[in-house]
Amino acid sequence: MRKICRINTFQVILYYFHAAWRHYIIHPVDDYMVRTTMHHNITTFEHIGSVKNAEGVLRIDIKTRQCVIAKGDVQRLIERWPVSIYDIAEVINTCGQPEAIGQAWISRSGKAVMFRINGFSYVSPLFQVKGILSGEKKYAHLAMMVEQPEPGCPAGAAASAGVAGVSA
Repeated sequence: MRKICRINTFQVILYYFHAAWRHYIIHPVDDYMVRTTMHHNITTFEHIGSVKNAEGVLRIDIKTRQCVIAKGDVQRLIERWPVSIYDIAEVINTCGQPEAIGQAWISRSGKAVMFRINGFSYVSPLFQVKGILSGEKKYAHLAMMVEQPEPGCPAGAAASAGVAGVSA
């Protein structure tokens, strides 16, 4: 048995299951629409550098800068804790007391190490990072994540307006 009643812009549906009324389920009618542009972005990966092991410290070599993850933080990173990233130049200039310029963590899927440095996103395969830590590999590939809107979609207008998280 099913009853439908209209109250303002909401539709109330009453369900009858095995001689017991179920709670009212309220959901909006078609008058309410949610728009999202996040599904219209294409993520591309551009090779931009490498990750190396320098005496237990992870050195991140990017075309424009060099960064490090401290020796004590490397094990924490492998244990899936987020860790800080420091600029090598600041480590030298501040005598070992630099401010963090980014953060590194292992992705939810457990297949990549994600880096966020000064607002830019980078990624490196976790099996390659573990390989350099064990001594099997010399370096791990580092790629920059770039989100580009699909041609001919509403997100293209948002990219030209300078929306955060979408680069033109």
